[in-house]
Amino acid sequence: MRREYIDSMKAKGFGDFITACDELRSCKYILAENKIAALLKAIADNKQLYSMFAASLYDFNYQATFDECVMGNCFSLPTEPQKVVALVFRILVDLDSGKMPLQNFLEAYFYGESINDAYARFGLEVIAPFETYCRLYFTQTNAETVSNVFAELENSRQARGAVATDSGLPAATRAASDNSVERFQADLKNDAIQQVRALIDIADGTIIGQVDNAEYVTCLNGLLDALESRGYKDIIAAFLGVKYAVAYFFKNIKTVSDIFKRLDYDIKHLAD
Repeated sequence: MRREYIDSMKAKGFGDFITACDELRSCKYILAENKIAALLKAIADNKQLYSMFAASLYDFNYQATFDECVMGNCFSLPTEPQKVVALVFRILVDLDSGKMPLQNFLEAYFYGESINDAYARFGLEVIAPFETYCRLYFTQTNAETVSNVFAELENSRQARGAVATDSGLPAATRAASDNSVERFQADLKNDAIQQVRALIDIADGTIIGQVDNAEYVTCLNGLLDALESRGYKDIIAAFLGVKYAVAYFFKNIKTVSDIFKRLDYDIKHLAD
């Protein structure tokens, strides 16, 4: 059953994920943010792949693991494949959201003569092993090898009384995956609300016309209401109005563009 599960993932977009990994690893620094977003989208767009990442995050202590990887001005990945997969995924999420700026991360732990040299080290020392372990987790056709890869995870679940199910994953693993997905979706929604409020605050000092200001703020308040109380279809409908309002009033203003990029990412990755 586990082999069938892995094979189904290969048929449903895992190639897009590998392509995104390769492009992120080999691109120049200037393109890195777009490539990180593309990689996370490849994960978010594949429910089975995303579920497997969620399983790797179960009982994973991100901050403690990150701290263990830091040795002075160097950053060294853990030796356990599961930790590498979970850690790098979380790092990519933080880089994409701006919580941990990529330039700061590179300058702190990946010294190079230039920012592109530092980024090349990041690609070689972080993204390449991440891709390798993901291939091991998700594309290994040898059922025995796959079983060994997941042995530590399954043993942990069984110690908690997990029971195998027809899905090929223990019940506790599936529940952990669901909880991780729900937490990630909640984080996306909370961040989206913060970005909408930031866009509203900007309007107070920049849109001078009273009618224009009122129309713009009303548009954003509609999205805020949808995020706080309504379903995904309502959120998308409200977001379209915000998209055009932001483009009309703040075209080519970088501060607003940066906020909107985060909002756009949050909205596109939300789900019912």
